[in-house]
Amino acid sequence: MSSLSEIASKQENLELLAEGKTKRIFEIKGEKNYVLIRSKDSLTAFNAVRHNELEGKSKIASQTTVNVFEYLQLLGLPTHFETAVSDTEFVARKCTMIPIEWVARRVATGSFLKRNPGVKEGYRFNELKLETFFKDDANDDPQWTDEQIVSNALLVDHLRIGREEVALMKKMTKLVFRALEKAWALSNSALIDMK
Repeated sequence: MSSLSEIASKQENLELLAEGKTKRIFEIKGEKNYVLIRSKDSLTAFNAVRHNELEGKSKIASQTTVNVFEYLQLLGLPTHFETAVSDTEFVARKCTMIPIEWVARRVATGSFLKRNPGVKEGYRFNELKLETFFKDDANDDPQWTDEQIVSNALLVDHLRIGREEVALMKKMTKLVFRALEKAWALSNSALIDMK
């Protein structure tokens, strides 16, 4: 894997595949199964309606991401993470994104309160609150139910996302949240929500 890290660390071996609000994903020339993921100094909120640049944010974000993936792998949970390349970059297996964002919440705050008037700020969900959103920037990532996911017959790499896949994604989201919640508690911190 060190040779892959060396290849990925050279700019001339990279070609931009995709760019999001906080990360860039690069194809690594000659490596069809891996990509390089580079964090950006961007801070965004409300689907990038609010956007600022903060020098050094990319290092903190990347190191947090690497630490989380290494921790999850140590627990035996599969991830796409392979190895860190620099303070702001890591190599991951190339994957096809399922266009559903899973959000797990322990505490009611932020956008949840706007969608659910009458729920008090700070309300604690003893059973994790899971929400799903269809990744569609043009329509502000609308919230979807399980039925919407299943009935839209989403195809990802020739796999139809059905009830079994939704159940598995729910299970994995809860498992990851609980594992990270315990890790955060060791630092006297609380994990409020997770995407």
